[in-house]
Amino acid sequence: MSKTGYPFEVHIEVAFRDIDAFGHVNNAVFFSYMEYARVKYIMRLFEGTPLQTEGLLDIPLILVEATCTYRSPALLNEIITLGVGLSRFGNSSFDLIYRFLGQDDRLIATGKTIQVMYNYASSSAFPIPAEVKAQVQSMQGDWYPTS
Repeated sequence: MSKTGYPFEVHIEVAFRDIDAFGHVNNAVFFSYMEYARVKYIMRLFEGTPLQTEGLLDIPLILVEATCTYRSPALLNEIITLGVGLSRFGNSSFDLIYRFLGQDDRLIATGKTIQVMYNYASSSAFPIPAEVKAQVQSMQGDWYPTS
């Protein structure tokens, strides 16, 4: 089982540039951490599907909402384990949820983003392909967060 209990994880070392005047990770930086994890998750999710891309600029998604709830400060040089899981499918949208854990396993933050499948050429949303849903099942099984 993963450290966070989520099906996908990345590790992030807190850099000096991430720290604010109070000596902990600035609140806005958490959204950059979620973006990093989201891109890694999505690239893996789209592998072997019609949506697989070679470059980040070709990912057919728009982020429509992002939230973060802060629980404990993250500190300089700390290694954060950030878990990611897909928690909901809509017709053309899906939710990703995030769990940030410190080196001592304390809960640092939780987050959520909502993404919409989007065709930039036609400026329109499109339904989530069945291959992507199957890939989620393959990556996550019947996982759902317990907390």
